[in-house]
Amino acid sequence: MIQAVAYARVSTKDQEREGYSIPAQVELLHRYAKTHKFMIVHEFIESESAGDSGRRQFGEMVELLKHDSSIKAILVEKTDRLYRNFKDQVLLNDLGIEIHFVKDGRIIGKNSKSSDRFVHDIEVAQARFYLNNLSEEVKKGQRQKAKQGKYPGGIVPLGYMRNPIDKSIELDPVRSPIIRHLFELYSQGQYSLTEVHEVAKKNGLTYRKTGRPLVRSAIERMLKTSFYSGKFKWKGTLYHGDHPAIVDPVLFEKVQDAFKARTNFKSGSRGFTFSRLVTCGECGHMITAELKKGRYVYYHCTGYGNKHKPIYIPESKMDAQFAKIVGEATIPFEFYEFLKVSLESELESQKLHIARERDRLETARDKLQVDMKKAFQAHLDGLIGDDFYKEVHNDYQNQLDAISYRLANLRELITEKFDDALKSIELSHRAESLYVRAKSNQKRELLLSVLSSCQMKNGTLYPTYNNLIGILVEGKQTGLWRRR
Repeated sequence: MIQAVAYARVSTKDQEREGYSIPAQVELLHRYAKTHKFMIVHEFIESESAGDSGRRQFGEMVELLKHDSSIKAILVEKTDRLYRNFKDQVLLNDLGIEIHFVKDGRIIGKNSKSSDRFVHDIEVAQARFYLNNLSEEVKKGQRQKAKQGKYPGGIVPLGYMRNPIDKSIELDPVRSPIIRHLFELYSQGQYSLTEVHEVAKKNGLTYRKTGRPLVRSAIERMLKTSFYSGKFKWKGTLYHGDHPAIVDPVLFEKVQDAFKARTNFKSGSRGFTFSRLVTCGECGHMITAELKKGRYVYYHCTGYGNKHKPIYIPESKMDAQFAKIVGEATIPFEFYEFLKVSLESELESQKLHIARERDRLETARDKLQVDMKKAFQAHLDGLIGDDFYKEVHNDYQNQLDAISYRLANLRELITEKFDDALKSIELSHRAESLYVRAKSNQKRELLLSVLSSCQMKNGTLYPTYNNLIGILVEGKQTGLWRRR
């Protein structure tokens, strides 16, 4: 008897589980082998799509045929079960082995008729066209889904989960609050990525599958992922999603700005105190440090040349100017006390406003839930169709998600703003004394907290204070705080 291998394939895992396609193919191939005097020495069963690269069973079959010359034929149901591209066809042709397409009643080999080969080539081309067309339709459907705000991908980012019934995207009640907290921390610009990573570990943020703490690089990717702000990228295009946001767009942008600020203000390679904290007012390049005679530190622009002459500033002069800049940002005790009492009074007022807003949102939420139940009952009673019900339900759900998000973060948002203001007032009150006593790395951290940027022109520093500190500096310079 002639030795042969049998190859059977289904397109999806579902077909394999249903159990009707593979057994039918194998039974057909064994009947053919018995009738035509073949002995099947090996069966190759494939459950992956033929369009997928790296089909394991197909590759193993090719390797076997390359090394075992006693096998003379492949038995397969029909053309699109075996291959769907010309590369596979050429690969099998080079082996010089007969291929029996049982259902088609066609044999392709060295002695095949030219008419059979012609028809076979057409079938391969048709199979390839079908695969390409199917791929285009899938991509088209995914694009359309993305335009409607529905995420076409399968696995959602950490902090989210799929509803097991309707596959909609929901917040992970355990991980989403932790993730929001990490965004809030990093947005302040005072915490490094390493510190935020430590907070994530302490709060128990873990991978879904392994339960292990997230690595530092995963935290960085998370903080840069727009999905958490209610948007998602698909095939290079940014879409507004219908999934609930863990952070609002303003907070997300603050985090991205914090990343940019740290990139701009990263320390020099030798750890010089003021390296890369200042940009040149002439050309926009960074001011860097250089060690002279092994002991004297000078600062200069990295982009001089044809644009302007180099100016070297000794570190002592830079330090004196920064001390003056910090001194300008330092407010007197009476102003500090006045602002602190005013903020605490305003906070109590805002708490009353929050309580009223919470009552309003809870009333709106309760009404929405009642309306959703009414719509569901009307659907059960056959008063509204499936499509209309889904549209109404999605609209209600989006409103409910928005209300739930605001309720969850109502107090946190106002508290965060007041905490930031109090920290800025405290920092501004103590800034000068802190700077005088600070070590090099502490001076650097203090400047990063006080300034958003700084330029140098002709050896003189021109600071830009961050928003809150800038307000205090303006009040001090203009004397407006005295009149208040």
